[in-house]
Amino acid sequence: MVQSEKTAKKLETLIFEVVALQKDCVEAVCVHCKSPCCGRVGYLFGEKDILFLKLTGRKERWRKNGIRKKGCGFLGPLGCTLGPGLRPFICHHYICPDLETEMERSQSGLFSLLQEKFETIHMLRSQMWAEYLDDAL
Repeated sequence: MVQSEKTAKKLETLIFEVVALQKDCVEAVCVHCKSPCCGRVGYLFGEKDILFLKLTGRKERWRKNGIRKKGCGFLGPLGCTLGPGLRPFICHHYICPDLETEMERSQSGLFSLLQEKFETIHMLRSQMWAEYLDDAL
């Protein structure tokens, strides 16, 4: 396994930790939101997201065929149609004010803990990218 794949595996572990930490708050807020973030954004996958998917052996799901609609093409009637490991990082990282409020209300320090994990994830994403380029040369 090349170094960029090892880093991608570390990223995968952290992303699933972040998902688990946010789960209860996301279910309390996002499910009931009248104007979800996902309904207002377009294409979200960047090069590092696509590289992460490739290095972790996930199927190409960042291309959505079919009719373009307003918002994310992966937003279905019951929420995101992508599993947590398939979503672009911004979907884990963006925390709207209502979600932040719920996090602080439900568990003191949760938002700060997530911010620390996001910083580590950002660092690992950059490291993965650099390692991949080094591996390719």
